[in-house]
Amino acid sequence: MALPLVIELQSMAVSRDTSVVQLVRTAKLVAAKLGLSDATEWIDKELNGYASRANLPNYRILSGECQAFNPYTGRWIQTQFPDAEFQRICSEARVGQPLGSMESIITGDSDHAFMHFDFEQQQILQQLFREQMKFAIRIARSQLEGIYDAVRNLTLDWSLKLEQAGVLGENMTFTLTEKQEAKPVSQQFFIQNAGVVGNVTDNATVTNNQTVNGSLSVDRVRDLVQQAKPMLSALPSDTAAQASALLDELDSESRKPSPNEGKLRGTLKSLLTVCEGAAGNLVASGITAAATALLT
Repeated sequence: MALPLVIELQSMAVSRDTSVVQLVRTAKLVAAKLGLSDATEWIDKELNGYASRANLPNYRILSGECQAFNPYTGRWIQTQFPDAEFQRICSEARVGQPLGSMESIITGDSDHAFMHFDFEQQQILQQLFREQMKFAIRIARSQLEGIYDAVRNLTLDWSLKLEQAGVLGENMTFTLTEKQEAKPVSQQFFIQNAGVVGNVTDNATVTNNQTVNGSLSVDRVRDLVQQAKPMLSALPSDTAAQASALLDELDSESRKPSPNEGKLRGTLKSLLTVCEGAAGNLVASGITAAATALLT
């Protein structure tokens, strides 16, 4: 006798003989039959890839190592950034590819993979290092395997919640009662797991030099202005114009004998808001992280 569909899904989730792609396709069958739009949306993104890397699940945001390819030696070399926070951002791999497209890496012989920057980001890094080299983020194969484990675990947890609510799917079908019970359970599950989506934060260490009222580092504000100004051309035009004006305000205020902390903080918050509107842009992410570090 065949197992109920939800129980079969659980069996697949705990079996290493079942590929994660096959597991997620079965989960899609369950979600579609139950009419669960929240689950279907997540599953489709895992199967087809995430259109935007700005709002990826946390398990798809990996900490790698930014490296550059030296054409003279034919080897990848480590990069050293002038700012630790910018190095963290440039070493952050946001993996939006479909699960199926990464299987060859997982099953391959290499213990690592490279995620290459797009053309715009390559230009920014080449300008920063003044080298015409290719840049990429090196990530360990075990980190990619972690994505598969996270998807497997989430699928298992979701199916267990359905079972606890009495949603089983005998004979590949669900009753009206099961469909009614499944919706709030599934919605609550994805609400509770909303923390796995996006929202990357980092407690950066800020070196205290000159401060205002013992809290805000004016030297770090000036550093932000100096680092961000040459890279504004890599931002969308509207964002660049607004950011340029705000950076000018920060520069002017920070050079006064007694800088106004309230004004500096207000301008930093405005800069943060402007750059957050260009999510996914490497320079915008760098400015956002630097401004956040100054404000915390």
